[in-house]
Amino acid sequence: MKHLYCLILWISFVSNTDCFVSNCRSKFGIFKQGDFYFHACAWCYYFLFPNGNLKPHTNNRDLVSKANGSSYNNGENIVPDIDNSTAVEIICSTLTTDECNRWISCCSAGRKCCKHQLSSRADDVNETCASTWDGYACWDSGTPGRTSTVPCPDFLQYSVPTRSALKSCQLDGTWLKKGPHDWTDYTPCLNYQELKISIYISLGCQIASLLCLVPSVIIFVRYKSLIHQHRIRLHVNFFISLILSGVFTILWNTVVTYDRITNSKVSETMLYKNSAECKVLSYLKLYFTSTNYMWMFCEGLYLHRLTVNAFSPPKRLLPFYVLGWGSPFIFTTAYMVVRITQADESCWAKSIGEKQWIIYTPNLFCLAANIYFLCSILRILLTQLQVHPNEPSNFRKALKATFILIPLFGVQIFVLIYRLPADSAGFYNYERFSEFVTNSQGMFVAVIFCLCNGEVISILRYTHRRRRETRDLLGSKKPNSATSLNMNTITSRYNTLDRTSPNKYITLNGTNEATAV
Repeated sequence: MKHLYCLILWISFVSNTDCFVSNCRSKFGIFKQGDFYFHACAWCYYFLFPNGNLKPHTNNRDLVSKANGSSYNNGENIVPDIDNSTAVEIICSTLTTDECNRWISCCSAGRKCCKHQLSSRADDVNETCASTWDGYACWDSGTPGRTSTVPCPDFLQYSVPTRSALKSCQLDGTWLKKGPHDWTDYTPCLNYQELKISIYISLGCQIASLLCLVPSVIIFVRYKSLIHQHRIRLHVNFFISLILSGVFTILWNTVVTYDRITNSKVSETMLYKNSAECKVLSYLKLYFTSTNYMWMFCEGLYLHRLTVNAFSPPKRLLPFYVLGWGSPFIFTTAYMVVRITQADESCWAKSIGEKQWIIYTPNLFCLAANIYFLCSILRILLTQLQVHPNEPSNFRKALKATFILIPLFGVQIFVLIYRLPADSAGFYNYERFSEFVTNSQGMFVAVIFCLCNGEVISILRYTHRRRRETRDLLGSKKPNSATSLNMNTITSRYNTLDRTSPNKYITLNGTNEATAV
């Protein structure tokens, strides 16, 4: 009898558990899995197209027509089943092709959310806000007193997945409500005008950087006295990395992001199509951004070694080349593999949570190492200043030398490590400041280490002076002037030349001035 009672309790527990597990939650309540699929699709239609010809039925799982249509009558119920081609055809007859694609994407997201809730039900505890579907996005269980974020859905018009929607979990373990239902703040997703301003700032800074970096590389490569120096070669590689990073950032902002926030047809944007070209562009942008950090590390490492042991500088730059160009390829490719296998959507613009550290960790290591290098170099300079403690100008020179290394080492990026929450008052100002700091680095390093560098300026002045003198000299030798050629001088001069030489000289006016013919 006792065993029979235990068996009955076990069967009851299993039945209740199965009933609980097979249910999914939305802002309107809890539904069985099959009903939830229709419920999510019905409200996707209403939330995306509130003025459409269909509206959710009071049973929360069907759509009902508000007027007569070609394939339905006024008041007729339509089951929003995206697996039923007839139902999809009827519903999409009230929408444009772009709107139909967006509705189907929203329905698919709702189904994925339900499956996610069923697979992670054990994560929900009484003290947390329950995982839910709000009509646009899927939310995991929330921590009381904190604001949760998810990337903006790709089926929302003018939204980009780099922005986030906000949902507040209250201290009592329930989601913030407005009226009888949970409320989500999608303002960051829909405020595309602010994103336009950030894009303009980014484009302006990147173009200014390219206008400074390209001439700097040409100058370094043009003069052998410069390019033969190891530090200049490191500068050239760093500048090339900044140039390529700037080019692909400009392409991403103009071709992908700007297209997303200006094209009213969501399904025609590159982010929505998730094409191979878009993902290649995303990969190259990530790769060259990582090479920027690695070449900043190479610059810091080289200068630190040179400062610590001035009599034994690095003799070979091959390890620096491998480190600067090769190591970013490894972890960027690893990140690409994770993206392809686990989150191959939206041109890899959506965050994938903790897996983003595949990219973040090496970059943060480079910044942390350069902070150490900068402090070590400053310590060495201050130690050397103790030899002449009564000369304040030396101290100022040491500080100046340290400060000009800040953009080269990328130390200024450290102020952007802490990202303001999207719901904070100064978020948009912070975002603009972040765009300026991140995208103007190339301009500052090019100006400081090339265009305003004393050694470079002296070489350019010398070259300009020589060319001006040569131009003045040639300008004074006009072909029809009243000058006579001293034939004896020409003959004697010619005879002294090697007959096999391709250069033959003539002497003008019996002087030692010669020109090649």
